[in-house]
Amino acid sequence: MSKDKLKENILSKSFFRTPDNKTDREYAMTLDEKLGFDVETIESELSQQYRTYNEHTEGNEQKNHYEGTQAWIGLHPQILQTPYGEILDFLEHLEKYNINKIVDLGAGYGRVGIVQQSIFPNSEFIGYEIVKTRVDEGKRVFNLLELENCHLLEENILDESFELPEADVYFIYDFSDPMDLKFILNKLSDIIFKKDFFIVAKGSGVRSMISNKYPQFWSNHGVIHAKQWSLYSSFVDLN
Repeated sequence: MSKDKLKENILSKSFFRTPDNKTDREYAMTLDEKLGFDVETIESELSQQYRTYNEHTEGNEQKNHYEGTQAWIGLHPQILQTPYGEILDFLEHLEKYNINKIVDLGAGYGRVGIVQQSIFPNSEFIGYEIVKTRVDEGKRVFNLLELENCHLLEENILDESFELPEADVYFIYDFSDPMDLKFILNKLSDIIFKKDFFIVAKGSGVRSMISNKYPQFWSNHGVIHAKQWSLYSSFVDLN
């Protein structure tokens, strides 16, 4: 597919919507190929390079840390990343709001920034990812698609020096263990009564933690639960 055709396609929501005859992950694999990602090769090389991360400890827990945080090296690429169809789903729930900036806290290859073009083409995307080769590949595809409003940054969001940027939407998933998730949720909690923003949380761990430990995220304005993600707001009623 030509670059011009790709640039045209990513502005259409139908391009990212999963067909009825495919699963989200199956269609995500198809889109990765169309968009020019070489995710499988990169993840295979990472798995070989850091294969000790996949060895098991006596407690039967995986060693999967990279620069002090979970990197999920060794996972199948379509399990590692949120499917394009799911991203489209939660972005459509935000379509009626004025969204100027989306921050992805553990962005992988930057899929959220690409899907964002179909709904918020003039909005800024900033994705944080700790694994350099993923960042480099995401940047390559962003450049191919000429997405000047999309940025992938190589950074450890669990570093004490990390400063959470202002944004309209924060996307967070089960990127690490509960203490690491708490580190980020505490940062968001510190600004929830000061700034207007949405949180999209994906994964049972982070959603359970918010439900049980962070009522400030849902008690005032409710929550929208989908099968794989939940949407919270600091300022607008969702129920």
